[in-house]
Parts: sequence; structure tokens; C-alpha cells
Amino acid sequence: MGVYAVVTADVVRSREHDLSLEILKETLEGFASGLLVKPFSVSRGDELQAVLSDLEALPMLLRRLRYCVLPLRLRIGVGIGFIEDSAFLKAGSSWDMSGKVFFDARSALDGAKKSKDAQTVVACEEENLRLFLNTVFILKDAIESDWTEKQWEAVHTYEREGTYERAATALGVTAPNVQSHCAKAKWNAIKSVETNMSAALRERFSGI
Repeated sequence: MGVYAVVTADVVRSREHDLSLEILKETLEGFASGLLVKPFSVSRGDELQAVLSDLEALPMLLRRLRYCVLPLRLRIGVGIGFIEDSAFLKAGSSWDMSGKVFFDARSALDGAKKSKDAQTVVACEEENLRLFLNTVFILKDAIESDWTEKQWEAVHTYEREGTYERAATALGVTAPNVQSHCAKAKWNAIKSVETNMSAALRERFSGI
């Protein structure tokens, strides 16, 4: 038995998009495969779900997920808790699995659906951790919801390439252009927030 994060999401105002289930599946194919014990799969037309084994990666993974599905916007519910390791062998996808952590993820998503915005809501048994994560996600989501497409692209290309110069080459723009988009996106602050969230999750669940 181990501690995992079940990530369940749905598309905000999906009826307003020409949403193809097959295209969404193709978009998510291979996404974060090294971090997920069960990869993202699509069900009910506009809902996605995966199981994350590396809890420290949760803040980063959710941001990259939002980037991966652009221009779609997601409401995200996260349940953190224990899953029997044997359960993964019996399930073709996370939708075939059940248990408290899956119900918590669903409850969290229902909470996120109360807002019209692309919110993230976390459910877990430890109250202080739940309050901490949800408070930070409120602020983090508010900042990221204002990112333009160019800011999303600049942030993730810079994160991948490691320097403004290499990111600029990959994007076919100038280094100052990439730096400006990252600054307007408050990337340094977002990265620091993710680092602190990861440290809190590592401290809480290390050795479990």
C-alpha cells in the first residue's frame, strides 16, 4: 500500500468547444508518463483522470496539464490517500479503480465545479495540509488564469530549455521577448511556490 494522488478533471464549458474525444486522448497520450502509475484517460466525454505516484511533482504536473490541453481550461479535483498496490494490476485505467481516494478526488472536483473558473481543489484526511494546498492553489490558479497563450508557451519552453537564449531559438523569437513573457507571467514566483508546495508534500509523506 502506498500514498498516491488521484487527479480528476473536467473541461470548463465543454459544450462551447468543438471537443473531440479522440483528439483529447491523442493530446494526453504519453503526458507525464514517467510520473503516473496510471496515465490520463478520458471518460464521460470531457473528464480526465490519472494516478500520480510522485506527490512532490503534483504542483508542476497540474500546471503542465493545463498547458497541454490549451486552449481548453480545466477544473481539477485531487484526492490524496492510500491505494493498495495490487489494485493497479487489476485495472486497465484509473476509471476501473475505486476507493476512498477516488471518492475524495470526485468530491474535490465537485467542489471545483461550484466555480466558473479553472480551479484546483484538493481533498485529503489531514486538515492542515488540505487547507495549505487549497489556499495556495487559489492564488496560483488566479495568476495562471491570466496567462496569455504566449506566456504559457514562453514559461514552458524556458522551463524545458533552461535558458532564455535556447528558449528563444526554439520559439523563433528573441531572448528578451521570452524573458518579458516570463516576467509578466510572474514565473519566478510561481516556480518558488511550486518548490515550497513540493517540499511540504515531501516532508509530510516521506517514508510512507
